Amino acid sequence: MRDVLVRTLAVGIVVTIVLSAAAYLTTYTRRTRETLSVLRQLVSERVERETAIFSLARDNLNVFRDAFLRLYLDDRVSVSDADFDRLYIRGDDGAVRMRRKFFDGVYDTSGHFRYGVSSFIGNNQPVDDADFRRRLVLSYRLLSQLGPGFQTRFANTHVSFPENAITLFWPDVPWGLQARADLPMNELGVIAATLQDRNPEREPVWTGLYFDDTADEWMITYEVPVDHDGRHLINPSHDVPLTDLMTRLRSGRARAGYAFLMREDGYLVARPTPPSEDQKWVGQLSFDEIGDPAIVRSYEAIRSALNDHPAALENDGTIVVDNAEDDAYLTVGRLEGPDWWFVDVYPKSEIRAAAHRAALERLGESVILLVVLMLVFFVLVRRRAARPLAQLRTAAEYLGEARFAEVAHGDVPLPRDLDNEIGLTARRFYEMSARILDANREMERVVEERTRELLTANEALRELSILDGLTGIHNRRAFDRDLSALVREAVAGTGSFGLIMIDLDQFKLFNDSHGHQEGDEALVRVSTRVAEVIRREDRVYRYGGEELAVLCPDTDLTATTATAERIVRQVSTLEVPFPESVHGVVTVSAGAAAWTGELSTPGEIVKSADTRLYAAKQAGRNRVGG
Repeated sequence: MRDVLVRTLAVGIVVTIVLSAAAYLTTYTRRTRETLSVLRQLVSERVERETAIFSLARDNLNVFRDAFLRLYLDDRVSVSDADFDRLYIRGDDGAVRMRRKFFDGVYDTSGHFRYGVSSFIGNNQPVDDADFRRRLVLSYRLLSQLGPGFQTRFANTHVSFPENAITLFWPDVPWGLQARADLPMNELGVIAATLQDRNPEREPVWTGLYFDDTADEWMITYEVPVDHDGRHLINPSHDVPLTDLMTRLRSGRARAGYAFLMREDGYLVARPTPPSEDQKWVGQLSFDEIGDPAIVRSYEAIRSALNDHPAALENDGTIVVDNAEDDAYLTVGRLEGPDWWFVDVYPKSEIRAAAHRAALERLGESVILLVVLMLVFFVLVRRRAARPLAQLRTAAEYLGEARFAEVAHGDVPLPRDLDNEIGLTARRFYEMSARILDANREMERVVEERTRELLTANEALRELSILDGLTGIHNRRAFDRDLSALVREAVAGTGSFGLIMIDLDQFKLFNDSHGHQEGDEALVRVSTRVAEVIRREDRVYRYGGEELAVLCPDTDLTATTATAERIVRQVSTLEVPFPESVHGVVTVSAGAAAWTGELSTPGEIVKSADTRLYAAKQAGRNRVGG
């Protein structure tokens, strides 16, 4: 019997080891596949989100370029020596700088308050050329107008010149007043990258990471060379401080690993830790100068993978590279615009650790099971208890097939009532099955909870897709969705609602007279005021162009009309100047409608409110139509 016991124990140990190894390999493979799938999705979503800032920079500077060329090429726009001297003064150090008051703030001839602008011309650059002076003065005028609008997403807006000069809208930093007098800006990598001999294709430039000594900040710069008749005139630019990029890299990360940004040509854009003090003076940081071997090896691994499959990023959007040297997976996505790589580094050790934990748990369960089986076998052999042994064998088979519920629920007969080792073993089988079943249920609960969190995150992303990019209120897609839901509730007899259609009066005339930039600002202010004066349960939407809509749940026509009248009054109190209008300020007209049995579709109630809106306009505007 001892020989049988020893042989059985040996077989059990071998089986336990084989099963544990198989469980480890299966768990590791599955965990790797799931982790890489999640990483691809996260990087893809992150790339899509980050691309928006680059598109905005491009759009901003294209607007600036076009506006500058209109001014520069218009002979009616004059710039005199007195205009230049009013702005600039030469200091004792030989540099020409903009006077301090234009940074602190002044009122221009039209009564607008201009602030936050500084300018610097190196002491090696003459300022006698009339065209150079004209470009400097026009750049100031345009920066003082457009710079405040661009500041919502960018630290600054500036204009550099192929001559050694720069003008900046940067309310937080008087850069032009602080720059070193002999600073050779047009010889350094940032501005030099826009010069015609360095950039013959005249493409916009996203720089690598460099240190701005004057601002005492690591920076990334986007700049657009502007030429006319083969002459390089200016470079409108945006700076993105490294602190902002580092904050974005760290945001939302609650797991191992890190992320960094790099250029395809081997220049660092941003990583979670700032460069060292002695790297401030090397210009743009290439990988040779980073002093971080892990990032250099990551770049080489990505470059090797793309050499083997050049179109991988374009075809798949993201790729996963196995960086065997650093024992990590690199998930790479391309940011459109600057054509940067977003790289998420995930250590393989995290996957192995999870597989190890799962394998050890399985091994522990298997060892316990083996010990229990051997004890049971020994007792049964000694006492010749065939039936209890058969019952235990059946239970063991169920456990091996992971049919824990049938054992825990008593569907498998066990001799738990025996007051001996067999009964004890049977009870332990039952308790083990119950614990494993409870553990499985807990795991299912955790998975369900994580699934809900993912659904919540996805819902947040969907919410972002139904917001208007200019005004920040909900867009037409959200309006159609919410109106349809309210109509369904009303048809079912579980609710009522009102609709207000709002239109900015003579908005085309406002845009023609004041420009689309002012028009956009007016639209944003009106949208904000409407959102402030409606009820918390009401919602305002940008219906299209200058037309807004407000949905008012659980209300009737009288209350909806009162809300519309309050909106019309409150908008006029904004006192947005509009001298071309009979009212002298920007006003709105509105039409109100409420759900009735006669209005059975979304289109009908919109038409009803539109009809009243039209009546308001016919009656002289700045009112609610009847």
